[in-house]
Amino acid sequence: TYNFEHAACVPQLHLHELTQPDPTNRRSVEDSPADLRNFAHNVIRGDFGQVRRLATRQLVSSADAARRTVLMLVADAPETPVQTEKCILYLFELGANPKAADANGDTAAHLAARRDHLRLLTLLSFDDAKWLRNENGATPLMEAARTGSWKCAKHLLHLLRQRRFNECQEPGNSKRSRLLGLQDREGRTASDLARLSGHSELASYIERRDVAGYGEISGLTDQVSGICGADAAAAEQLCSNFPLAFAGGGGSTETAAAGQGGRLWRGCLEAAIRGSCDLPDKWGQTALMWAAQNSSCSDEALWKQLVQLASALLAAGASANARDLWKSTPLMWAAGIAPPATAAAVGRVLLDSGADWSLKDVDGKTALDWPHIMERANWLSCCV
Repeated sequence: TYNFEHAACVPQLHLHELTQPDPTNRRSVEDSPADLRNFAHNVIRGDFGQVRRLATRQLVSSADAARRTVLMLVADAPETPVQTEKCILYLFELGANPKAADANGDTAAHLAARRDHLRLLTLLSFDDAKWLRNENGATPLMEAARTGSWKCAKHLLHLLRQRRFNECQEPGNSKRSRLLGLQDREGRTASDLARLSGHSELASYIERRDVAGYGEISGLTDQVSGICGADAAAAEQLCSNFPLAFAGGGGSTETAAAGQGGRLWRGCLEAAIRGSCDLPDKWGQTALMWAAQNSSCSDEALWKQLVQLASALLAAGASANARDLWKSTPLMWAAGIAPPATAAAVGRVLLDSGADWSLKDVDGKTALDWPHIMERANWLSCCV
């Protein structure tokens, strides 16, 4: 179990470790930049077969003339398919270093935040990569704010509202305030950079995250947690009597018109695409986890919409390997709850999107250990 009291105060030294780049992490330039570019292209395309064929530890750790590694080249890609997640995880297995910096001092996290490449940013470690400074003193959040990268900015901000990363239960706690109050070499914070770059709504959103109450996260996650578990009749009633508030990609709150279940689901799909796809609740559970947990839905039409929602979340950048407070993944939740009739469909959607069944939760269990009835042949056939 997580010890909340142990994290009561974060010493200044720890903040320094989160934000200070390591000058030894500049990679050496190799003689075959074409091989590196070709390798990166296959990762970006999500061609795992080619990636596994070409990958070597030396290639993964090498850099081009700008001192960019394959991880950085992928981070700088404007868009990637869901299959890219599995390729990125394989890079980490071969020793890809998220702390490595290019000639400008930018890490993969800086480049991903600038491009709004959520798929890669979500896979980087909170402690090792997401708050490092580049040579201008800018953190990935500052880069996201400057470029108006809503999805990556929201991702970083919501990390600070989870129990495992956020040490106090009061607004204005020290860790969140200090990280959001970091300044670049010209004395500008993330919200300052957003305003100066013409992203005033994003600036206001960042400022609200600093003073908002602990753990109270609204948006797509709350909607899915309340909706996916309902049967069709309950979903219709909920939709008719409880308009949904979405945290839109433009930052403003939008209200879905009350109506039938189909309109409700279209609203969820639109919200996923607009940038709320990976936002966790205070327990670290994302909308994709809630969708997986509620995959036992007995209504066939609602079940199909649920699978649609999961696919849309993944396509928008949600990680198939997101971990909650207990280090559980969406695949684990599906394994523990999905009945045999739907287990294969849920598992296939997640596995095809790069879900790793071998990951372990806090109890050391993998997704294969989660099913309550181990004879679920449909589920096991997906993973092996």
